[in-house]
Amino acid sequence: MCSKLFKPLLISLFLGFLLQCSAFAQSSNPSEKFKDYFNEVVQKVEKEDDFDQKRVILNDSFENMMTAYKRVSSMNRLSPEDRDGIAGLKSNISAKLDELNGRNGYDQVEDIQLDDFANYAQNDFEQANRVTLSLTTALLIIIILLLI
Repeated sequence: MCSKLFKPLLISLFLGFLLQCSAFAQSSNPSEKFKDYFNEVVQKVEKEDDFDQKRVILNDSFENMMTAYKRVSSMNRLSPEDRDGIAGLKSNISAKLDELNGRNGYDQVEDIQLDDFANYAQNDFEQANRVTLSLTTALLIIIILLLI
């Protein structure tokens, strides 16, 4: 009896999730969604009192963005322009990860500077977001970010 209820419930939840993702993707400007995504990250960092947690929030968000970019860039049907744009975005995020964690010649961002670093990264991403990606590619990146 439980399995008879579980399957329809699971299907309903999955369809509801797909409809929300679809509505989100269709009704939103991808550039604004990138800004919204990182603005939420900055707010979480600023609200958090524990420095280790601030670093984890930033690190996880950068890693999620890298994962989304890697998944989209591995798709066969991307234009050369989209591949170049994604490569630039990945490079920018990789540099932020290195700076945050003190790798590849960067000094690690000091705990007391994590709020400022989050704001700096947000401003830098907004400037870098001027990279031209096709609407489809930008939406794929946003949807993957939502699913991670």
